Amino acid sequence: MSGGGMFDPFSAWSRMVSAGLDMQSTWLSSAETMKASGDVIGARTEMMRAATASPLTGDYAELSRMVPEKVAAFSRSAQVVARDTMAMQSAWVGQMQRVGMLMLAGRVPSAGEVTALASQSANYAVGVMTAGAKMGKRALAPVYRTATANARRLKRTRPQ
Repeated sequence: MSGGGMFDPFSAWSRMVSAGLDMQSTWLSSAETMKASGDVIGARTEMMRAATASPLTGDYAELSRMVPEKVAAFSRSAQVVARDTMAMQSAWVGQMQRVGMLMLAGRVPSAGEVTALASQSANYAVGVMTAGAKMGKRALAPVYRTATANARRLKRTRPQ
């Protein structure tokens, strides 16, 4: 999230389109995650029913994966959110420093300073939008990978 340099509307437009595509991709991955989660819940519920009906033949190896895999996936997701939130917070602090320096100058800002701040502010805004879109995509990825991998694996092992 750059705050400096001259604002380039063409670059900004390209970055916003990229952020929009990231958000669409995240939406699609979210839908796939929900579908896979439902499939996994269905398969594992049947495994629990079978293990209850016949405790000696239950698939305890599969059932024992449920909690550790969720902890691992959501921990990786939380790491992404924490890291990216800190980066966005740092960008915000930088932007507020630029605004504060103009406010504390003890004079009316020059046209050049106002133009520079407007450009920095526009770059900051585009940066926040693109960083937020990327954070969502990266945060969902570990959960998506776990849910869809489980759904594929359980579909292969499930009697048809």
